[in-house]
Formats: sequence, C-alpha cells, structure tokens
Amino acid sequence: MIQIVFPGREDVDDVIAFYATHAPYGLLYPRDPQWIKGHVGTNFSLIGIRVRGELATVAWIARLKDFVYFAIENECLVLKNDGAYVYSGGWCIRADYQGKGLFQLLTAAVNSFWFTHANRSDAPTLWGRMVGRKDIDGNPLFWNRVGERITGISYGELLALPFGSMEGVIFERWPKAPVALQDVPPDILEETLGKTFDPLVGPLNRFVEWGFVEVTDQYVPTSLNRFQRTTKDSIRDPDKFLADALSNALRKLGQT
Repeated sequence: MIQIVFPGREDVDDVIAFYATHAPYGLLYPRDPQWIKGHVGTNFSLIGIRVRGELATVAWIARLKDFVYFAIENECLVLKNDGAYVYSGGWCIRADYQGKGLFQLLTAAVNSFWFTHANRSDAPTLWGRMVGRKDIDGNPLFWNRVGERITGISYGELLALPFGSMEGVIFERWPKAPVALQDVPPDILEETLGKTFDPLVGPLNRFVEWGFVEVTDQYVPTSLNRFQRTTKDSIRDPDKFLADALSNALRKLGQT
C-alpha cells in the first residue's frame, strides 16, 4: 500500500528518525524537533510517502526570509538578497526504495500539495536546487576552497546554524563589493560554476523532462550550482502527472 502523507506535529519524531537514518551528509533539514513542531502547518510543511506503513520518502517546503544567490555581472560574482521566498528541500528516498518510482511520485506530491492544496491561486514560486560539486570531505568544493577563506566560516559551521539562517549569515559575511571571476581559482570555477553533483545529474534531467523545474542563472552561494524554480504552470496537468506517477510506483513495487 502506498500513501502520500503530510506529517504533522505528532509525526515529527518519526521524520527526524527517518532523516537521521537515511539522509546523506549535508542534506538540509531542521534538526531540532521542537522547531519543527512549532512551525509545521504554518510556515513549514512536510510531504512524505509511506509504503506498507513505513516512511519511504520525505521532503519539506518552508517559507524562508533570505533568498541569497550569486548573479554574474560584468565578469564578477555579485551576491544578492531578494528577501522572503519559498523553498523545497530535504528530498530523501530510502536506499531500498530508490528506482521504484517514488522520485516521480514525490515530485508529483510536492507539486500538487503546493500548487493545488496549499495555494489554490497566486501560489508563490517554489525554489530548489540540486547539490553541487563536492570536495573530498563531502562539503561543497567552492565553499571549502573559496567561501570559507572569504567569510571565515566553515561549511560545517554553516550546517550547525539554526534552520533557515545560513543564507542570512552568508550575506552578512560576504564582501559587498563584487568578486571578479578572475580572482577565483580557475580550476575551482571550471569545476563548480553551474555544475551539479554527478549522481544527481540524472534526477535533475528528469525534473526538466517532466517540466517540474526551470534551471536559472541564479547561483547557490555555497556551491555555485544553479537554483531551480517551479511555478503553478510548470506541470501542465498535475492531476494526470500524479495519477501516472502513482501507477508507475505501484507497478514497480509490485502492487498493481
């Protein structure tokens, strides 16, 4: 049996345990269960899929206060802050359920929740990103080699900040003057600018193929990969997309 679920306060401990067991290093999600309990259902939402009663996937959507990104202007990196925005992250699928159609089903569930149920008209754009290129320690290559040197804060310290505050701290610490691209080590720039972590190139291509995301020229400050955005019209027939995704998952899980 497959169920799309929207975990609430009573499910927070289950969600935290799921992430602690299955999330890869560096995946962004709130670690504090009390924070989640205080925000879920208001400015923070959880979307999940249960298979045979057990959580198999989880993602979240949050209203955050600092949309911080790099733009490239006049051959320089310019850090900008567009203020409040809505972001979806923390997408996690249990290893034993990968390749079983749940990625498409989670995509359909997130899309339907945000653009059909949570917001029936004038739904805000939903922002997201894939992980960028990593260094040998698993941290973003750009931040390890460039960002930490400029700001004086390591990626590990960024991860330890309260949920939703990382971007504001980066904006405060990054120089207000543009950083010339020629001042970034060329090998790091070549390796990171607009590049997605190799294992996630396939999922990103599927997002684009489904019409779920538009890849932008706004760059993630920690890794220089590109932000993606989704609007209400990104998937033209969300009901059909959801029905097809559910049918596909049922077939792959042998529950047809």
